[in-house]
Amino acid sequence: MENWEICEKECFEYLKSKYANKICSFEHNGGSDSTKSDILLKKNEIACFYIESKMTAAQCGQFVVKQLDNRFVNSENNRHQKNLIEDVIIDKMNEEFESYANPGTAGKSLNIGKDYFYEWICNFYKSKNVKYFIVEKEVGRNKLDSDNFIIFPIKHFQKYFDVFATYRVKKSGSSIPSKNCIEEIENTLGNHRIIYSEIEFKDGKAYIKLQNKTDKFKIQAIHYDYQFNPIKDNLFEIRRLSNTKNANVIFSISLIEEQAENDLIEFESEFLKM
Repeated sequence: MENWEICEKECFEYLKSKYANKICSFEHNGGSDSTKSDILLKKNEIACFYIESKMTAAQCGQFVVKQLDNRFVNSENNRHQKNLIEDVIIDKMNEEFESYANPGTAGKSLNIGKDYFYEWICNFYKSKNVKYFIVEKEVGRNKLDSDNFIIFPIKHFQKYFDVFATYRVKKSGSSIPSKNCIEEIENTLGNHRIIYSEIEFKDGKAYIKLQNKTDKFKIQAIHYDYQFNPIKDNLFEIRRLSNTKNANVIFSISLIEEQAENDLIEFESEFLKM
């Protein structure tokens, strides 16, 4: 598992162990689908709001910006709800078009006021009904004690994180492979002498069992690249990687503040509202 996946899982386990009760429960909804937030709080089985998990340094959203007639414009490939501050950021980029025109995969840092970045991030997560963030300070050490986590409301995001933005080219994500991909996947696994079971489609995902494999890996096939994410006991989820490369504005964050007691009290007061 990637560190961000471990962080997501451990934040969920911490919240569940500390705050779940007969009325309040948590549901883990995150994963690689960036259109969904990470952890849902439910009261009496009714959805209330989401809690977004983050490491102390992490990516924090992105949107595609394309070039058209020597100008930057918003892309129709963006899947998230329209974020009005995007147009402001793009206008700022157009003021220095030549500086950002050829970002490559290394990317170019945006020399724009950070207030715009904070506003984009908060708008993005509010559109997904995120009300709080939870930060795990040490990931992967199974430290499920209060000192290892910071919880705060989204309105105080700027107090806890420094933020940066980069414009760079990257592949546009992954998807569930279709049944038409089965032959290509099996042939490629065979060429790599990887012993596999029949691919199974369940709950909108594709799974396969592989012998002598435990870690995440990728293979390159004729039409697509595929990623195999370990689940348990040699079971892997298969993701088809996109062939499309887009230039994205990508936001990154770095923790700058420890837990403020008032913010934790505000979060814990949610469990007194029944």
